Amino acid sequence: MERYNHFLLLFLALVIGTVSCEKKEDVPPQVELKVTSYYPNSGKAGTLVTIEGEGFGTSIGDYQATIGGKSAEVISATATALVLRMPVGAASGNLDVKYRDKVLPIGTYTYQDLSVVRVFPTNGPAGSQIRIGGAGFGSVESPAAVYINNKKALVVSLTDTLIVAEVPNEAGTGAVMVKVDGKEAKGQNFIYQAIHSIKPLTGGKGTNVVITGEGFEALATNNKVEFNGQMATIVEATPERLVVRAPEGVTTGALSVSINEQKTTGPTFTVVDKPVIQTVTPLSGPKGTEMVITGSLFSKLLDENSVYINNVLVPLAEATENQLKLIVPGGTGSGAIRVVVNDQASTGPLFKDQTLGISSVSPDNGLTGTAVTIKGTGFSAVALENKVYFNGVLAAVKTATETSLVLDAPAGLTTGDIKIVVGGQEAVSPKPFRRAGIMTLIGGPSSNALSNNLGSIAVDQQGNVYVTDAAEKVVKKITPSGDLSILKVNGQDATFGMPSGIVIDKQNNIYIGDQTANQIIKITAGGQRSVYASGFSPGKLTIDNAGVLYVNVAGFSAGMNRVNNTGNYSKINGPSWVSARPAVDASGAIYWADQNSNSGNGVARRDVSGTQNINWVGYSEGGYQDGIGSNAYFNGINGIVIYQGTKMYVADTYNSAVREVDMATRRVTTIFKGAGFGFVDGSLQVAKFAAISDIAVDNEGNIYLLDPNNKAIRKLFF
Repeated sequence: MERYNHFLLLFLALVIGTVSCEKKEDVPPQVELKVTSYYPNSGKAGTLVTIEGEGFGTSIGDYQATIGGKSAEVISATATALVLRMPVGAASGNLDVKYRDKVLPIGTYTYQDLSVVRVFPTNGPAGSQIRIGGAGFGSVESPAAVYINNKKALVVSLTDTLIVAEVPNEAGTGAVMVKVDGKEAKGQNFIYQAIHSIKPLTGGKGTNVVITGEGFEALATNNKVEFNGQMATIVEATPERLVVRAPEGVTTGALSVSINEQKTTGPTFTVVDKPVIQTVTPLSGPKGTEMVITGSLFSKLLDENSVYINNVLVPLAEATENQLKLIVPGGTGSGAIRVVVNDQASTGPLFKDQTLGISSVSPDNGLTGTAVTIKGTGFSAVALENKVYFNGVLAAVKTATETSLVLDAPAGLTTGDIKIVVGGQEAVSPKPFRRAGIMTLIGGPSSNALSNNLGSIAVDQQGNVYVTDAAEKVVKKITPSGDLSILKVNGQDATFGMPSGIVIDKQNNIYIGDQTANQIIKITAGGQRSVYASGFSPGKLTIDNAGVLYVNVAGFSAGMNRVNNTGNYSKINGPSWVSARPAVDASGAIYWADQNSNSGNGVARRDVSGTQNINWVGYSEGGYQDGIGSNAYFNGINGIVIYQGTKMYVADTYNSAVREVDMATRRVTTIFKGAGFGFVDGSLQVAKFAAISDIAVDNEGNIYLLDPNNKAIRKLFF
């Protein structure tokens, strides 16, 4: 029984000890007693002095206070503040507080009329105003001066008991001081608020933004952050740094921080969409391969971009707004490419973690027979062991190394990916190989199919191309397969004095301008010929959806005529000296290149109301530059056509270029620019022209270009 009692007592002791330990762990740690500030530091008897800090006891009886050795009454005690009443009959001196057995030196207190009793607000940015309440501010000698953290503030207004002052720039945090007639009084500490920077400056919903500055609250809920008026979520908070998350519905505008209703405005946060991934090169490869990601809305600041391969973060080597570069680390496994810019994420194509990969294809466009070089890794040095497919069509490799393949684009080529198969692995090109380039439909410098005095071209509904040949006084027809014939009337060659402009309507009726005869000839789809209009010398022409012709009048400043469906014509106000093919859109607006008003280097526009814009796109000065409206430059326009009502194609003669105009935005971009003067077919990078004197487009969007100096009609694929 004694043994049992012994064990029972031991067990109870262990339980009690355990409980005691658990209770001790639940007790919050003791906060060390510390004084941070006091105010005011001067005043009359009866003035209340507040001492701020932490770790104070809340029992008034535990405190004793003295000023110059004389007792002062403690009238309030909390864990963070004591309030004392300055006694009658005491002298200026040291203010001390004894808490139990610990003496706390507070500072000096001066008995005088000047006293700073209250400062409101006690925080704010530069330029904000504070109200200082107290006594003794008035003076007949010199006005009171206010200092915040020893930096002088502008006094806005002053009475004996109230001063309004403006917070100076870079005031910092410290006491508010008033100086009058050689006396000074210190009040509460003022906390200066400022936003020094935000990072990033761009992003969208969910972007985490780091705000650096001063005067923030360490307790997150005491800070209010807004993005252009939209409340943000605060993730972290310190007095010098806030991390916030951009809210739903965020819009471009200033970011602001408000504390105790005091608002500080910072830089503008610009809302941008998530990044756009256009190409990833290569889409497969081994460790050590350089990967290039092109696109838009990347950040030029390296640390604002993150790239993941198969959810593995990969360090970046370089970053611009349109390109990211990194080295493939290997071991990521195969998976999607993901780009994150300022917490905005976009997922791109799959990457294969393997030996075989395609880094570049040059050129990236061409036609059958175009010589193509493919660079990459993991190829076989034996040509036959590399299977290369252009959108499913097998091509024969001519030469091969482990990093390079040379071959010709195969017959039957269509736009699509290039795929390489080597030893059971497959690799895909970073972007599709385009069936694009220049092909001569008919003619050439050494051909006699066409003369070198060609006027204009047109395409019918079946894709047949017609060209006026002034030297031979006929119109020649070229089928899509390249067969050549002369346009006939009643079984005979149709001849003209000087055939110039040509256009074909939706019923395949052909209209030809005969300059020396001062006539426009109509030839029906059935081969019947008639004089459609006469009385002026017609140059190049176009037709609108209603069958109305718009015809340049040959000669200096001869203008342009409108020819209606009955063959009657009238002068159009606006166009002056026009030799290039004009165009008309569905609304009836006319477009032309005027050699008088813009030297033929710009496209002018006149709407149905008569309103004109001479430099709708382009400018009177010749040059070469893509851009919007008159910020774009051409060098000698020789033809304008409109495709599907939204795109305009312009023959830019002396730049040997074809330019596209977005008709809604007036943005000019280059489809093709010749590699130089000459006669070369092939990819868009190598093709050459002697000149481009006219342009036409078929129903499928293929563009035909007249190259008279090479006696050729060329076809543009893009």
